[in-house]
Amino acid sequence: MIHVVFERRAERMAVFGPEGRLWHTLAATGDTLIPAGHYRLLGHSEHEAPTPDDGPGMIYVGDLDEAALRTLVDAGRARMRAGNVEIVRLLGAVGGLARYRRSGVAIRGGGPSLARLIPPEDPLAPYQRLTRGDGGVRVHNADLARLMLILGPVFATDTVVLTVLGEPAPRGV
Repeated sequence: MIHVVFERRAERMAVFGPEGRLWHTLAATGDTLIPAGHYRLLGHSEHEAPTPDDGPGMIYVGDLDEAALRTLVDAGRARMRAGNVEIVRLLGAVGGLARYRRSGVAIRGGGPSLARLIPPEDPLAPYQRLTRGDGGVRVHNADLARLMLILGPVFATDTVVLTVLGEPAPRGV
């Protein structure tokens, strides 16, 4: 299992390898449509040319399904605890995207609202200002490219879990 932990309040994301060793850390911000809990990273798509909406691409986030959860429990990587799941000593709900009528969100770069600022900022800059998106997690374009490089080969061979810590601020705050 590869474990990605997004700490909403610290605006930080960390990627841990199968042995629990830290692989990479990066700045990140999250929107209101991804509550605290455990999710699964499902794969990614790299754009031929970066876009203001996504930067160099997207990493897809979905709820942690029963089959993947069972695999993690059977391998001793997760434990069921009173209706929640404990993964690497982090207790949380499994997913929650359905609460927002979503089947998935994404980790993305870009930031289309940057181009509308006065003076405008470049949403395609390697380390653009992080803005809220329409669900999911926003990271710097350079970090997203590195994440896709790191995680791309493991999507087919390993379960990649995303744990989101900290509840989102209420809308409008």
